[in-house]
Amino acid sequence: MLTTEEFDYMKNYQSFIENRSQHQSMKRKLLKEIINLYGEKFYRLHEGTRKALDRLCWFATEKGFCFPGSTYLGKTYEKSKGTIDRHLKELRKQGQIVTVYRRCPRNNGKGNPVHLFANHPYFNHWVKYLQLDLESNVEADVKTENAEISWESKGKETKKRSTYNLSLKDLNKYIRNDVNFKLSSDYVPFFIPKTFKDTVRPFFPCADDIYDLWGKVRLAYKASRLEKPLEDISFLPVQAFKETVFAYKRNRIKTNFAAYFFGTVRGIFVIERRKEVQRNGDSKLFYNFLDS
Repeated sequence: MLTTEEFDYMKNYQSFIENRSQHQSMKRKLLKEIINLYGEKFYRLHEGTRKALDRLCWFATEKGFCFPGSTYLGKTYEKSKGTIDRHLKELRKQGQIVTVYRRCPRNNGKGNPVHLFANHPYFNHWVKYLQLDLESNVEADVKTENAEISWESKGKETKKRSTYNLSLKDLNKYIRNDVNFKLSSDYVPFFIPKTFKDTVRPFFPCADDIYDLWGKVRLAYKASRLEKPLEDISFLPVQAFKETVFAYKRNRIKTNFAAYFFGTVRGIFVIERRKEVQRNGDSKLFYNFLDS
């Protein structure tokens, strides 16, 4: 949780934006990442939901974070607080934002959320300043599944509705309530590249495991600040996974497989980022003794 001093420092930090044109450009960049995450589904969202996501990006352009409440966004764009919270949770799962909380002055507990945007240039600064453990945050978000709450009133007859809106309790009628029941890799979300899924599947045949590993890939990608889209370099996480399997086979992993994989893919992304910098002309910063 943020202390009052930390939050005041963040609010008073120098803006990354100097004019309205830059503001618009940065907003479009942040929103583009969210649109890429949703794919075609984004344009099928309710107009109020799209406007709420757009507003989040607008608020975050100056300093890389924003703190509008879900209730405020819901009332402004005529959506429920639960709908806004659900989309924020999805953004956290996919590494678009990291949420920290202000300390509530009344009871010293958790107060209003502050959302840090991973694609903003200030993101790494906030991570270092707040000493955030990003890997732990990703693991916590991935393991926290949607906790559906039944919306029917007591004493009223249960309404008929599709399985899409069923609570977890009601879903037991359709899905076997068995602790050993796991989804196959066929249920992996569409945004995970097929090459990565096919490489991981022989070792981790469950959709949840593949999803968790891809979450670490996205986290490493955000930290690396690569300019290339992740989908254009999906072969790098594949290579990182193969190297992790090899290390596991050689008994070189001292922690656990997922943690070793995260370190490996992050190292590969760092090397790729160095290549980008050199290709962009920044290699002139290094003195060439051979040409002198």
